[in-house]
Amino acid sequence: MAYDGIMLSRVVENLQSQLSGGRINKIYQISQYELLFHIRAQGTNKKLLMSIHPNYARLQLTSLSYPTPASPNAFTMLLRKHLEGAYLESIEQQQLDRIVSMTLKGTNELKDTVQLRLYMEIMGKHSNVIVTNNNNKIIDCLKRVSPSMSSRILQPGAHYDFPPLIAKKNPMISEFIPTDNLTKIYQGFSPELSREVLYRIDQGEEFSTIMKSLAQSEYIYIHKKEGKEYFHLLPLTHLQCSYEQYSLFDGLDIHYELIDQKDRIKQQTSDLAKYIQNEYQRNIHKLHKLEQTLFDSQNSDEYRIKGDLLFANLHLIQKGQKNVMVENYYDDSMMMIELDERYDGKTNANKYYAKYQKAKNALHHLQEQIELTQEEINYFDTLITLMENANYYDALEIKEELENLGYLKKKKTKQVHRPKKMHIESYCTKDNIIIYVGKNNLQNDYLTFKIASKNDMWFHVKDMPGSHVVVHSDDLDEYTIRLASLMAAYFSKGKHSSSVPVNYTKVRNLKKPQGSKPGKVILSHYSTIYIDPDETFLKEINKID
Repeated sequence: MAYDGIMLSRVVENLQSQLSGGRINKIYQISQYELLFHIRAQGTNKKLLMSIHPNYARLQLTSLSYPTPASPNAFTMLLRKHLEGAYLESIEQQQLDRIVSMTLKGTNELKDTVQLRLYMEIMGKHSNVIVTNNNNKIIDCLKRVSPSMSSRILQPGAHYDFPPLIAKKNPMISEFIPTDNLTKIYQGFSPELSREVLYRIDQGEEFSTIMKSLAQSEYIYIHKKEGKEYFHLLPLTHLQCSYEQYSLFDGLDIHYELIDQKDRIKQQTSDLAKYIQNEYQRNIHKLHKLEQTLFDSQNSDEYRIKGDLLFANLHLIQKGQKNVMVENYYDDSMMMIELDERYDGKTNANKYYAKYQKAKNALHHLQEQIELTQEEINYFDTLITLMENANYYDALEIKEELENLGYLKKKKTKQVHRPKKMHIESYCTKDNIIIYVGKNNLQNDYLTFKIASKNDMWFHVKDMPGSHVVVHSDDLDEYTIRLASLMAAYFSKGKHSSSVPVNYTKVRNLKKPQGSKPGKVILSHYSTIYIDPDETFLKEINKID
């Protein structure tokens, strides 16, 4: 991963300069893997994020807003007990490894001054956060490790020791040793950085010069190539692609924001996503069975014919027969008809008539059920698409929608703190035109029928799930129409398709069908544009907080 020991060394140096002497005001565990510390330092409020995610573990300052649970868990309560109100004395990195120790000064229950340490180990799936007293006796860990799990015990009461480190050279003070993999020789190197340094050396740069640039860098360079994102403290020239330059912590926010958001939603709303997917598949299966039953019902004339033929040949049938061969006068062929041996010919004929009448009566009911089931499939298909583009609060509103419609049972629990007003994402174009995007069905309805003016322009992909996009302007040029269409296609099921049809019309041409589910509209007098979704449009708009 790109967040290697050398990257961490720059993070720690920046944290030491910005947080030293700061006071911890509040602590939250915002997900299974993440802790958020609110720290008052140097006259400003700062947010320190500690993530031990198996793939995206890191330590950084963040300017992003995170959902905070209303009810803290046991580990959060312990952290608050020991660390809230404590002052951060120092932040140190263990050599160039991804291990950080923070020394804090606080008070205990008797108001005596005590020294505590907070350790963070960034080691893939073994990443952890450990709180100890001044003697390094463990108070608790974010992930406890028992003797049955590992020879290195991490649980309350155990003594904390650094994990065993592999002896490697410090690249900041060592000479270059020719090799094809710098990660095996030097501390703090990720494979990506190793490839970059070796590439630069092949281009004639000095190893010491490269390391000096890394040690002094205040920026992150983010590259996008073949759908993947790469970053480090200097441009990754070996990738031979364009890049964007950001300040250290802004760059980390930009790179990890969408990744974290999707992962957090997956953790905190996994049951919701699973329920939606299961309902979608259940209705697909139900539709298949209904269509098969409809096919059988539409071919029910055979029951009537058999009844007619049995009545015409009652003289050939005796009780106890299992079948009878008769002449089919409808097509001049012979037909074998199965019989219920318990009954005579007349009763068997009437049973075939009854089957025919039942199938005939079922046709209308089956058509209704097929239409209702298809509506359910479309509805849950829409929710699947909206969940893919949803943030945490959007997902909560999707859950609320399902509860209001009776799909899910409302639980009597304390609600998660979230904005009281429905928040609609809004963007500003280079021409200062405001564009709104609904991220779930409740937002779509609220945006289209509450916020939007009658003369605003409304955009939505044709015949597939997606967001409602409203442009707050009644006179659009071609550029704005294409931009809004790109947004509608991007926030839809057609995101990864090409030539996606997008309908657009004035809001006054929209109507909400009576009794319909949230998000559904009927439109008239609309135009259609075909667009290739491309996320580059995000550079042309500014998100409004």
